[in-house]
Amino acid sequence: MILTQSGGFILGNMAKFLGWIMNGIYNLFSNMGVVSIALSIIVFTVVVRLLMFPLSIRTTRSSKIQQFLQPEFAKINKKYKGKKDSNSLLAKQKETRELQRKYGIKTSTGCLTALIQLPIFLSLYNVIQNVPAYVDKIKALYLPISEAVLKVKGSSSFLSKIVEANNITRVTVPSELSSNTVIDALAKFNDTALDSLTAHYISNTGFDMKGSLDAISAISQNRDNIIASNDFILGINLSEAPGWAWSWALIIPIAAFLFQFLSMKVAPVQSSGDPQQDAQMKSMRRFLMIMPIMSFFVTITVPAGLGLYWAVSAAVSVLITLSQNFYYSHADMEAITEKARIKAEAKMERQKAKNGGKEKKGFLEKMQEAATGQNDSEQRSQDAEGMQKFGAARLKSYTSATSYKTDSEEKKNVKYREGSLASKANALRDWETKNEKE
Repeated sequence: MILTQSGGFILGNMAKFLGWIMNGIYNLFSNMGVVSIALSIIVFTVVVRLLMFPLSIRTTRSSKIQQFLQPEFAKINKKYKGKKDSNSLLAKQKETRELQRKYGIKTSTGCLTALIQLPIFLSLYNVIQNVPAYVDKIKALYLPISEAVLKVKGSSSFLSKIVEANNITRVTVPSELSSNTVIDALAKFNDTALDSLTAHYISNTGFDMKGSLDAISAISQNRDNIIASNDFILGINLSEAPGWAWSWALIIPIAAFLFQFLSMKVAPVQSSGDPQQDAQMKSMRRFLMIMPIMSFFVTITVPAGLGLYWAVSAAVSVLITLSQNFYYSHADMEAITEKARIKAEAKMERQKAKNGGKEKKGFLEKMQEAATGQNDSEQRSQDAEGMQKFGAARLKSYTSATSYKTDSEEKKNVKYREGSLASKANALRDWETKNEKE
């Protein structure tokens, strides 16, 4: 029997998958005698980063190859320097894309890596804010308390009072309780709230002695394990939001901000050699630079466990990026670039085979063409030539609606407004007739 799990179809299923991983990690440490959600979150974060490591490698390699090929991109820029007409700009973009395609350079991979973390964060939010719904052994700590609470009359009303008195957010106690809804509420209780619950049942023994004693016994037997499972350094409770009041829990939002900022600063900056592409990437990077500020404000209002994930994830990202930068600073970039060219060439051949000999256009290339309203220059010239032939044929065969008389009669009796389309068409027809006679 699972507890309240949320997040919709996509995020909900992702939360179940992440919860399954979290449950496995927690069980592993629990079997070793270590009961700690914090340690499970830290190890879980490393696992998630390892799953995303291939994307990180591709991002860095693509950036380093592009830096190595800057002289080639500079030649393209020099070739079209000072040319502002649309044909030159489109030709420059095309040559830049072809050079990038030749070496398999992906300018959008870095942003994609950062954006992928968002649904993971949102899904993990559902796991952290209701850990017992995903981690079996944590649920087992609350289950005896829940069963005892359900036996005591008026528990719903008093649970609501405890939530209000302790300013516990993200909790709504329904009037009709069930085992799941009680555990959902108890999972947000800190040690003070649990003590208040115990005090209530002590004062209630005169009205319902057996039920109250069972509740007191269940709380006392599991209280320490519940607090220990949610405890982090300096007494930080991972089930509580740090909030704006000064406490040691503020270390987590501050760490999330600092490591997120460092991860953005050490990330490789790619230059495509094309001003338009660079402007798009710069705009996207400027948007991503908001992430450190956003991380601080988010992690100060959500459970500290979620902030711990965010901070550790950013810290691991910094370490990965620094190690990759060190590697490429000592690597043979000429050999790496040549290997990338061979791989990209093979990939293009496979794509041509699948698409009937045509090259497959990338997402960024399609966006640029959509933005300019243009296709390749070759296609545009073919379209222009076709329009010219079509226009010439139409003018040659054009006859005014008033031309129901012979040519001589028309010349004598029909007058066209000067500058009108009919007068121009008639003049062109006269000129063609004169040339044919000559």
